[in-house]
Amino acid sequence: MILEDAAQLEVLAAEVIVLRRSQQHGQSLAHRRQLVDALLARMRSAWASDAALSERLGAAQQSSPLFEAALARITEWRSSLEEDLGQALTSGLFTGFQSSIDKADSELERRVAAEWQRYTDQKTPEISVEVLTALEDDPRAGSTVVRIQHLSEALRRLRTRTIPSPAELDEFDKAVAQLRDAWSALDVASLSQEIVAFLRAANSAQGAPLDLLTVQVREWLKQRGAASHYVIRPAGQ
Repeated sequence: MILEDAAQLEVLAAEVIVLRRSQQHGQSLAHRRQLVDALLARMRSAWASDAALSERLGAAQQSSPLFEAALARITEWRSSLEEDLGQALTSGLFTGFQSSIDKADSELERRVAAEWQRYTDQKTPEISVEVLTALEDDPRAGSTVVRIQHLSEALRRLRTRTIPSPAELDEFDKAVAQLRDAWSALDVASLSQEIVAFLRAANSAQGAPLDLLTVQVREWLKQRGAASHYVIRPAGQ
């Protein structure tokens, strides 16, 4: 009887050990799943922003060797899990896999940040504090100037985003369109139509043609320290 009881206890002890190992594996897998989910969420977010910016810039999305390396590490990790769960969880395979994904994510985020900077540089209308200050007390321009200032501040806040979401990109585009509309509606009682025409055109999507940059316009900008805010570019750039 004693021997039979001992044998049963040994079986029970073995089952308990297996159960404990299963629980340990379950906790370990759950922890790794959380880490993987966070990495993939980060990648999906950056990839969505990259797609939206690439479309606006007229460029195709590109992969990189780091993404290929990350995919290879994912395959290696998956095979290891299937072959030996305990070995896969205790070896350094997951750390290597995690590092590889992190490098690919970081490269993608750097690319998106550079694209975002280029896009905002291209699309943001001229925001000259000196010009706005000169116009804010005008009886006809005052309300438009206030609107321009508010929209300019909204654009400034959006431009501080390192990686904008697609929704923030849409918000930026909308604010740019509204800002250009505000400039096009500018009406100034205290200025000649020559200067007003330049300010409207300079802040439009097309920019001002050279013939609008008259002597009177240049002198007005120079007197207000705003001449350096405007540059000449070939049409279409």
